[in-house]
Amino acid sequence: MIIRKPSPLLSLCLAFLVGLPCLAAKKVVFVAGAKSHGYFSHEHIAGSKLLAKYLDEAKIGLKSVVVTDHGYPKDPSVFDDAVAVVVYCDGGGRHLLNAHLKEFDEIMKRGVGLACLHYGVEVPKGAPGDHFLKWIGGYFETHWSVNPHWTADFKLFPDHPISSGVKPFAINDEWYYHMRFRQNLVGVTPILSALPGPETLKRRDGAHSNNPHVRESVLKRKEAQHVAWAYQRGKDYKDGRGFGFTGGHNHVNWGSNDFRRLVLNAIAWIAKVDVPKQGVRAGTVTVEALQANQDYSPRGWAPEQIEAKLEDFNGKAPNKGASTSPKKDPTKPLFASKVVTAQTPGQSIEVSADLKGAKELHLYVSDSGNGYACDWADWVDPRLVDASGKETKLTSMKWKYASAGWGAVNLNKNARGAPMKVAGKIVQGIGCHANSLISYELPANHKFVRFVAKGALDDGGATQGACGNQSSVQFFVYSQKPKVLSGISVASRSKPAGKRIGDQGDPAHAVDNLDVHEELKATLFASEPMMLSPSAIDVDHRGRVWVCEVTNYRRHKNKREEGDRILILEDTDGDNKADKAKTFYQGRDVDSAHGVSVFGNKIVVAVADRIVVFTDKDGDDKPDSKENLFTGISGAQHDHGIHAVHFGPDGKFYFNFGNTGRQIKDKDGKPIVDMAGNEVNDRRNPYQQGMVFRCNEDGSEFETLGWNFRNNWEVTVDSFGTIWQSDNDDDGNRGVRINYVMEFGNYGYRGEFSGKGWRDKRTNIETEIPLRHWHLNDPGVMPNLLQTGGGSPTGITVYEGTLLPPIFHGQVIHCDAGPSVVRAYPVTKSGAGYDAEIVDILNGASRDKWFRPSDVVTAPDGSIMVADWYDPGVGGHNMRDLERGRLFLVAPEGHKYKSSKVNVSGVDGAISALKSPNEATRYLAWHALHGKGMKAESALRRMFGSSDPIQRSRALWLLGKIEGRAKHYVDLAINDKDPDIRIVGLRLARQSSGLDVLSFVEKLVSDPSAQVRRECAIALRHEKTPRAAKLWADLATRYDGKDRWYLEALGLASDLNADACFEAWLAKVRGKWNTPAGRDLVWRVRAKAAPGYLVKILKDEKIPAESHPRYVRALDFHSGPEKDKALESLLDI
Repeated sequence: MIIRKPSPLLSLCLAFLVGLPCLAAKKVVFVAGAKSHGYFSHEHIAGSKLLAKYLDEAKIGLKSVVVTDHGYPKDPSVFDDAVAVVVYCDGGGRHLLNAHLKEFDEIMKRGVGLACLHYGVEVPKGAPGDHFLKWIGGYFETHWSVNPHWTADFKLFPDHPISSGVKPFAINDEWYYHMRFRQNLVGVTPILSALPGPETLKRRDGAHSNNPHVRESVLKRKEAQHVAWAYQRGKDYKDGRGFGFTGGHNHVNWGSNDFRRLVLNAIAWIAKVDVPKQGVRAGTVTVEALQANQDYSPRGWAPEQIEAKLEDFNGKAPNKGASTSPKKDPTKPLFASKVVTAQTPGQSIEVSADLKGAKELHLYVSDSGNGYACDWADWVDPRLVDASGKETKLTSMKWKYASAGWGAVNLNKNARGAPMKVAGKIVQGIGCHANSLISYELPANHKFVRFVAKGALDDGGATQGACGNQSSVQFFVYSQKPKVLSGISVASRSKPAGKRIGDQGDPAHAVDNLDVHEELKATLFASEPMMLSPSAIDVDHRGRVWVCEVTNYRRHKNKREEGDRILILEDTDGDNKADKAKTFYQGRDVDSAHGVSVFGNKIVVAVADRIVVFTDKDGDDKPDSKENLFTGISGAQHDHGIHAVHFGPDGKFYFNFGNTGRQIKDKDGKPIVDMAGNEVNDRRNPYQQGMVFRCNEDGSEFETLGWNFRNNWEVTVDSFGTIWQSDNDDDGNRGVRINYVMEFGNYGYRGEFSGKGWRDKRTNIETEIPLRHWHLNDPGVMPNLLQTGGGSPTGITVYEGTLLPPIFHGQVIHCDAGPSVVRAYPVTKSGAGYDAEIVDILNGASRDKWFRPSDVVTAPDGSIMVADWYDPGVGGHNMRDLERGRLFLVAPEGHKYKSSKVNVSGVDGAISALKSPNEATRYLAWHALHGKGMKAESALRRMFGSSDPIQRSRALWLLGKIEGRAKHYVDLAINDKDPDIRIVGLRLARQSSGLDVLSFVEKLVSDPSAQVRRECAIALRHEKTPRAAKLWADLATRYDGKDRWYLEALGLASDLNADACFEAWLAKVRGKWNTPAGRDLVWRVRAKAAPGYLVKILKDEKIPAESHPRYVRALDFHSGPEKDKALESLLDI
C-alpha cells in the first residue's frame, strides 16, 4: 500500500475531522488597468491573468481573483477578504489608486499586502507619493526617477524569501530606476539591483528621461539601482508588506522563468504565505499562454519569435549588451551586427557578408528587441563586390520586396523622404525604419562574392530628443528570406510602406495613404468636389459638419469673386459618408475664415478683423441676421490672426489670436479694457504678441488669460475649466509647443519688458534654440507642457467621449499640418503642472505629405472629425492647391456614424445632452438648464453625485450659477475628495459675484494637491490686501524648490502686490530664506527688496558660480533705486 503525502490544503481540511477548522485558500486580488501601449506592451489584463494562473497552479494556499474593470474595481467589496492586492496599470496622473487614497489606505491598515508592477509604481508627488511610501516603501517620482529601456544584469540576490529559487538572469525591459524610497531605506529590502550604463542617461532632462540627481547617483557615485524591492510596514499598518517591481513593459518577459518566479515569490510573501525554499513553482509558460487575453489584436510577435525568446530566457540568459541573432530560423544570417545606438561611434557599424553561391539577398533591420520608436536606419553605400574587387552599387538594382516599420524604404533618402544623414554627414544608400526587410533577386550566374555596406542610425531618428536617445537597431544579411524576424514582423503591415498608393490627390486612396492608430479606423467622410480646402470645422448637435471652405486666401484672395463659403455637410443614409451639402453663407466678408462655431441658432465665425455672429432664427439653415461681436483685430489674411471660439463649461467664450492680431475692439470699434484694467493691445502694457481671452457671450467681463505667444492657432477648454493650446515657433527652429495655459501667464515668445526676440543676446541664455525660442530661463515665463519639434500646429480639442480607446479619454487631440499628423497628448499630473506623451492618430508623412490636417472636432456619438486642407504646402504660407479638401471620420472599426435626437426642453433631456462629448450639444444643454434655475437643481445634484469627474464638474458649474446657490456649492466642492473638483470649486468662486474668494483660499492653502494650491495662487492675482499677502506667504512656504509650475504660479500671484507678499514671506521664514526654494522665490519675485537678496546670493561663497548667470539675469527684471543700491553693493561701491 502506497501512502502519498497530502497537499497542504488537504492537510488543513483533514484537520477539520479532528476538531480543527478547515482553512480556505487566501484571496489575492489582481487589479488590471486599462490598455494603453499596443500589442505585447503594458498588457495589464494578460499579464495579471498569466501570473494569477501560475500562482493558483502552484497550490501554496492562495487563490486569485482578477479584476478587469480597466481601473479601480467597480465593486470595491472585492477587497473585503483579500490578503494581498496586485496592481498592474498605467501610472502617473492616470494611476487607478490616485482617486481612492483614503479608502484604500483603510485596506492597507488591515495589513493587506500590496504589489505594484511596472508603470503601477509611478504616482504623482504629494499625497499619492506619500501613501506609496507608507504602502510599498517607494515609488517613481518625476524629475527624480527615470524610465529607459535597458538590459539589466542581475547577479546577486539578498537573503530574502522573494529571492528563493531565482537564478542570475539578464533581461531587457523598461527598468525604471532611481526610485524615491523611504528615508535611509527604513523597512526596504532591495531585491533586484544593477548598475545602468551611461547610455541610459543620454536623453534630455525631463520628467521621466533624465535629471541631475540620477546622473549624480549613476555616473558619479556609480550606485547600483534598485528596480525591485520588498517593504515591511510597521504596526500602524498591522505589519503589512509591500513590493515594487519596475519591469513588465515587455509582455514577453513574463516568459522568463526567473523573472516570473521572482514576482510570484513576492506575491506569496506580501500575502504572508511561506515561500518554498526553491521558490514558488513557476510552471512552464507556452507561446499560447503569452498570446492569451491580449488587449490588442496581434501585430507582430509571430509564434516563432515568441518561442525564440522563450529559448533565450530559459536556456542561457543573454550577456549584458550582447547581440543575439534571430532564433528558430533554418536560414542562418550571413551577417548579424551588434546593436547600434546613438552612442555607437559614428552611429554606424561595418557590414560584410559572403555571397558566394547566393541567389538572393535579404537585408533586414530589427529594433534590437526593445520595441522603442525612432529606429531610423540606413544601409550606407551598399555594394556588391566580385572576386576581382569590382563593385556594383546595390542602389542600381531594383528590389523585389521592401517594407519598413514606419515611413518608407527610399533610395538615397531616409524613412521620411529627407536626405540621409548620419552623425551630421550626408550619405547615400537605402533609408528605412526598423523593422525592415528589403529583398533582392540576384542576377543569374552573377560573380558577386561579397556584400559590403555600413549599417547606420539615421539622424532623422537619432536626433529626436528622448526618443532618439533610445534608438537601437541591428543589421542582418541573409541569402534566403528569413522566416522569423526579431521584434515586430514587417510582413504584418496591412498597407505597403514607402510609396503613395494611387495618383496624387485621388480621394479613392485618401485613407490608404494614412497611417491610422491600430485601434481606430479612418473613413473619408467628404472630399472634392463637395468641399474644397477646409480651414476650420465644427459639428452640430445633429452630427452635421460645418466647414469654412477657403479659396480666397493670401495670393489667391480674389480667386472666387462671390467669396468663400460656410458649408453644412450631412450623412443622411448612415454610411459614414456625407451625401448632402448646402451653403449656409457665401460672401467676401467670410474670405479666409479661421473658425466656425455652432451655438444653437448662432453661428460664430472668426474671420479677418472680427468675430461675427450669424443668427438663423427660423431654422432654415440660412442666416437671418449678422452682427459683430468683436472688431478691430489685425492680421486679416494671416495665419496669426483671430481664431475659433469655444464654449466653456462655465458658460463663457474662450478664443485667441496670434501675434498679428495686435489688439481687439468691441462691436462698435471701441478699444476693450479687460477686467484687470488693461487696454487689450500688444504694446507691452503689459501684454504683447499672441493672447488668450475669456468673456461672456455678449462680450462683457472680458479677461486676458495669457499672452506672449507667437501663433497660438486655437485654444480649447476642458470640463474642469483648464485651458490648452498649441503655439508655432519661428519657422525652422523645431520649437512647436503645447501649452497648459495657466491664467494670466506670460509665455515668453518675446522678452517681457524689452520685447526682444530669441536671437538677441541675454544673460543665462538657453543653450538649445527650441528652448531659447521661448525665453524659458527667464523669471516670469511659464514652462511648456511639451515641445514637439518642427511643425505648423492648427486645430485642437479636448476629447471627452468614451468611444475612442481609453488612452484618449479626457486628453488633448491636436492637428499639426507641418508633419502631416493628428495626435493626442495624454497628460499626467506633475506637481502643479503636467507631463505629456505623444500618441499618433493619423499620419500622412510616409505616403502622402499633402495631408494637412487643419481642425479636429468631437461629434455627438464620440467619433472625431478631422479636416484636411490637402495641399503640397502648409496653410496660407504656401497654398498651391485650390481644388481639393477632405474630411475624415475617425472611430473604432465597425462604428456607424449617428447622432441621437436632442431635446432640451425637459430637465432629463437637458441632463442627457449635458453629458454629450460634443460641444455644440452641451451648449444647448447648458442654456436650457441654466434657464431652469432651481427646477434643474435636483437633477444636477444627482449628476454631481456620479463617479465620473468630467460629468461632476459640468454639473458643478451649473449648480454654482443658480441664483443664490454659489456659496453653497463652492463650499461643497472645496471639501470634495477629488482635487479636480476642489479646483473647479475655487474657479467657480472667482466667477461668482459677492463671494469672499479669500475665505475659500484660506481653507485650501494647505491642500495636499500642488495643483489646488496653484489655483489658490492664481486666485490671489488681483488681491492687494495684507490678508492676501499672508496667504501668499503660506503658499510660498510650501514650494519644494523643484516645481517650476508652482513657482510661476506664485510669481503671477505676487506680481501686483510684490512688496507686501515678499515682506510677509520673509517674516514667516524668520531669516531662514537662503534655501534652494527660498533662492528660487527671490529669483522670481518682483519686490523692490528682491535685488538686495539677489546680491546676497551672488556674494554667498556656498552658491556654485555656474548658477550666478541665473541670478544676474533676474536683476534685469527690476528697476529703481533699490536695484541701483544692490548693484553698488555687489561692486562694493
